[in-house]
Amino acid sequence: MIHSKGRMVGVLLGISTLISIGLTSLKSNEIEAKQAIQMERHDTVIVGGGIAGLTCGYFLEDEDFVILERKSTIGGRTISGVHESFTYAKGTEYLGTPESALMEMIDELGLEPKEIPSPMDGYFDGKNFYYGSDGIKRYLVSNSDYDAYETFTDLILDAYEDYDEVPDFDYTFRAKKLDNMSASRWLRNNNIPAVFIKKYNVTSKGLFGATLDEISALSFIPEAAYDYEDEGFNEGYVDYEDFDEEDIEEEYAEAKEESSGSYSFVKGLTELTDKLGEVLEDKIKLSSNVKSITKKGREYVVTYVGNDGKESIILADNVVLAVPAPEALKIAPTVISREKTNIMKNIKYASYATVALFSETPIFDKAFDLAVPDGYFFTDIYDSTWVERFYDDKKTELEDYIISVYVAPKTGVDHSLDTMSDKELIKNVYNDLDKVFNAASSKVTGYDIERFPYAYPIMSEGAYKRLLRLDELNYGSLILAGDYLVYPTFEGAVESGYLAAERIMDSY
Repeated sequence: MIHSKGRMVGVLLGISTLISIGLTSLKSNEIEAKQAIQMERHDTVIVGGGIAGLTCGYFLEDEDFVILERKSTIGGRTISGVHESFTYAKGTEYLGTPESALMEMIDELGLEPKEIPSPMDGYFDGKNFYYGSDGIKRYLVSNSDYDAYETFTDLILDAYEDYDEVPDFDYTFRAKKLDNMSASRWLRNNNIPAVFIKKYNVTSKGLFGATLDEISALSFIPEAAYDYEDEGFNEGYVDYEDFDEEDIEEEYAEAKEESSGSYSFVKGLTELTDKLGEVLEDKIKLSSNVKSITKKGREYVVTYVGNDGKESIILADNVVLAVPAPEALKIAPTVISREKTNIMKNIKYASYATVALFSETPIFDKAFDLAVPDGYFFTDIYDSTWVERFYDDKKTELEDYIISVYVAPKTGVDHSLDTMSDKELIKNVYNDLDKVFNAASSKVTGYDIERFPYAYPIMSEGAYKRLLRLDELNYGSLILAGDYLVYPTFEGAVESGYLAAERIMDSY
């Protein structure tokens, strides 16, 4: 129950000014059912307890609001599990350098973000492993040449100079052109060799759930630029034909000294969502499945089924829909404007799954993230003990090991993961895992599967036009929040929640 400013309004029976009920035509059992529906009132209802909804609640501070979360836990795609001595991510793994609203929350909550130890990234090309920025540079140059590498990096960084995040993004003629062109076409038009396209196709599927053919060039630019922002990445010619084992060892040693520029917490990003859950505990209703949102006069009528299976109603002046676009349209079709609805209907979502694999001996412990060749069943293998083992001295030598395999769809329209059985999923994971590490599947002592049907709002061609228009429309008493309104990252979802709180405050 809500212990702050929540005001019980009573049962539905007799409140004819709010919801018209023809009591005279109801049978006695129907009247009893209606009487059982409890009602309360709040200034604002936030639907969704993922990071966007939690952030919105945090920045509404002492206002009268309630968060309704369908699941029995908060966090959305930011969830974790525990195996033996380690916590492992089952969804979102990391974030960039905390800034703005995210940094404000972290500071005020007394949390301490930890930079992910290097090497952050590794790459397996089907035969050899490459670690750190120099290793991946070696792979790209060895399969093309230095001129091609410089052409690619110059192209990315030049385009990135004009980039900014929504809502501050300037939709110039150049931006519009890049927004309405696929990333693969843009790269081919600029004579970028196939090795770059194949490698970044895996990156695209891992980050967006869609291929370079399906995402816009404009959405690809900030992710690619992230790999090449540091000064010196493009300096120094190396004759890779003479590269030997000693050079590879030296390259790996240097990779361990790099700054990753990526962050988490010792026990993962759920340290943040869990802390937000503690702070907002009295204002969160878990296992509360919203069935409909309608409007009666100037008030919203939010109907949900609680964990007791009973239907309840909340009346509110404002609503924040912090759920994926398809879910928002399903529960609130009559209160979302026609233009918003038309835009939201065109937002396609990709799904993905994570598979945590437990072992008593290490399967992969050379980097935080290992990307694999295009065409494999999964895109990435994470060492899920990497951060915790580095920062917690008591766990450095523990013989508990967890890797997490991230399974993205073949294309953005492929939803076979949603219906694939656990048995088939594991079989496919083991098959390709053994291609990377010989007989690795024989080391596995157990696994944990998590599926996300609405994992990625695909940044298709024209995505930024959509984002900017939705932002222009996103004012008033019903506010949308979530990563489909911004660049689809954890940080973007946080910023969306913060903006939602600001706009609700403006409507008071």
